[in-house]
Amino acid sequence: MAYVRQISVFLDNKPNQLTGVMKLLKNHTINIRALSIADTKDFGILRMIVDDTEKAVDTLREASYAVAETEIVAITIPDTPGQLSRVLDILGEQNVNIEYLYAFLGKSDRSVSFVIRVDDNDAAYAALESGGIIRLTSNDISEM
Repeated sequence: MAYVRQISVFLDNKPNQLTGVMKLLKNHTINIRALSIADTKDFGILRMIVDDTEKAVDTLREASYAVAETEIVAITIPDTPGQLSRVLDILGEQNVNIEYLYAFLGKSDRSVSFVIRVDDNDAAYAALESGGIIRLTSNDISEM
């Protein structure tokens, strides 16, 4: 099963680090679909879903950034109250542990999409599929 690949870029927690990454991606016409930033006192982790993962990883590594790829779960749900709770219930019932998640807008104003990092992608997708949750592919995200 092909999963959506997330890029993590490790940055020093000091001015202009994020700017450098954004300019590099812009100059190589790489479009960001979703992102999250987590930080500590000394460093930050920029997590991104982009329209061309391979090109982004190659570009960032050539510019000497520390980059990692992670396979994640990507879904889309109706933008109505209680839908995320429903997703969490489905995963919890199957004992799938969520490490982190972040949201991004879907193709329409009636849906919202999520990137979810879990301990077992296969179990998560099986549970979500049986619950009627729509899985996103890399192509779906690239076309957004």
